[in-house]
Formats: sequence, C-alpha cells, structure tokens
Amino acid sequence: MNCLTKCLYWFEKQWLVLTIAFFLFPVCIFHPITAEPPEIFLPFPETWKETNPNVDEFNTAPSSANIQTKPKESSTVSNQNGNNIQTPTNSGVVPSNSKDQVSINTSLPTSGPIQEPKVQDKKKKKKEVIDPSKASFQKGKAYLSRDQKKSAEQEFADSYNKEGDSAKYSRTENTNLFGLDGKDKESSGLVEKQEDPDLKIKTQFELARSLDRIGNPDSEEKAYKEYLKLVTEFPKHPELTPRAHYAMAILLIRKKEFRSAAHQLVNVIKNFKESEEFLPAHYYLGKIYESSWDERDLERSLKYYQLYLNGIDGKNPKPGYDFRKETRERLRVLGSSI
Repeated sequence: MNCLTKCLYWFEKQWLVLTIAFFLFPVCIFHPITAEPPEIFLPFPETWKETNPNVDEFNTAPSSANIQTKPKESSTVSNQNGNNIQTPTNSGVVPSNSKDQVSINTSLPTSGPIQEPKVQDKKKKKKEVIDPSKASFQKGKAYLSRDQKKSAEQEFADSYNKEGDSAKYSRTENTNLFGLDGKDKESSGLVEKQEDPDLKIKTQFELARSLDRIGNPDSEEKAYKEYLKLVTEFPKHPELTPRAHYAMAILLIRKKEFRSAAHQLVNVIKNFKESEEFLPAHYYLGKIYESSWDERDLERSLKYYQLYLNGIDGKNPKPGYDFRKETRERLRVLGSSI
C-alpha cells in the first residue's frame, strides 16, 4: 500500500511532463515518414508586385519575362527530396531547376520596366501638293469680277506659264479676253495648248463667242469660222455643239443670211432634241420664215411659233431663251393677217 501511494505521489508531480511527452511521441515517430516539403511556385504576373516588393512598380511582369519555355503540356521537376512535382507550362509557372526546357535571353536587362517595341500602324499622311498656278488663277478671277481685264489677263498668263491644274482654266479665261480684244491668233494658240478634250471644246467656244460679242463685221466673220471649226471637230458634244449651231444661226440672222441660219437651226432640231436650244430654235425659225426674203412663208412661221409655245408650256426656260411674250404677240398678229 505504501508502494502504491508513492507511485501515485510521483505521477502527481510529473503529470505535466508526462502529458507533453504523450502528445509529442506520435509526432516524433511519424513526421520523418509522411512530411514533404511544400511545392514552390513562382508568382503569377498579376500577383508579382504583391509577392515581390523589390520589383519596380511599373513592371507588371516578373524579371523572368525574357524566359522562353518550350511548348509542352506539362513539365516534371524533381525537388530536393526526389519527389516529382507536376507544373503546367501554360499557367505561367516556370520551375527553378529545369535546364533542358528553359533558355534565358541575357542580352536584355532583367530588371526595370519592360518596353515593348512601338508598332507603326498609322500610314504617313500624303503631303498636300500645292498647285503653283492656282493663286494666279484666283487673282485673275478677282480682277475680272471688278472688270479689270488687263490685270486679269496678266494673272491668267502667269497661271498657265506655271503649268499646274489651274493653268487649263486660266487658258480658257484668257482665250475669252483675248478674243474680246481681237487677239484671235493668241486665243487660237491657247486653244491648241489645251490637252483635255472637254476643256478644249469649251475654250474653242469661248473664243468664238468673244469674237461674236465684239459686234463688227470683221470679228463676226472670225467668230463664224471659230463656230464652224467647233461643230466640225466636235460634232456630237451634247452641250456646246448645239449652242454653237444656235449661235451661228443668230449671227447669220443679223447678217440677213436666212437660208444659212435656217440650216443651223434645223440641225439643232434634228440632232439635239434634249438640248436647251431645241425649243428656241423653233422660235427663230418662225422669225426667219416671217422675215422678208425669197422663201418667206407666214404659215410655216405660224407653225414654228406654235410649236415653241406648246413645248415651253409648263417649263421655266433659262434667261435668254424665254420668248413666250414675243411668240404670243406674233401669233396674234399672224393669225389676224392670214
């Protein structure tokens, strides 16, 4: 009984030590067998700043950004204890001791902000080409609007001497001005220099019209020749050819050459039915057959006047082509006289 009491007394004193030993004993036995070192992963790029405070704040990728890994589904790396650790290569994780799958570019620094090469995706703007003849052309038009013809001629000449896009329009303007001054040779030379076919016929018409506007017999004869040149060299121009025929007819009526004038008007009626001169040609044929000449025919004159009035009804003719008032008067007079 004394022995048992002594044992209980000893355990009472040593209970704390025995309790600690009881709980530590399994740990000490099983730890060397089951414990493994934790897997070591490099941080993902988006968490790099949080896990590595030594990296510059502007660097959003680790210093191993220059490390190039071979494309494999996974790579097997052995840790220090010989255990295999599977690390997927497509997750941005690179094992620290995989030599055969990693190539490091040492030509670039591994610290500091990574600068990506600039991509030049914007096309260079084309430099605006300045027309050297444009300024003089605009000056000439400004002088012409103030009826300063001599200054306008000088500016237009300066324009087409510089040979730009506006030079061709300057030639057309000076062709008109030279024609009004009776300089038909200079005007004809400008017409020949026009390379654009459409502008050439327009320049030709301006020359003929300017000579016609002078109003003397000599200039009218020159104008007739220029009109004739236009209708023979450009017989099918939808705008200027009928205008040239029409202008020739008016010129010939002034000269009382009624047969030739009627021939030009009939050409307009037959070949240019869509032109603005189509209906006015009827009016002038009415005037021709009402005039005193060998083929005077009042009934035919009445017919052409009526055709003009019927055709113009409901339309708004442009200035210079509106003969409704005169036609009604001639119809009234001719109707009572026949």
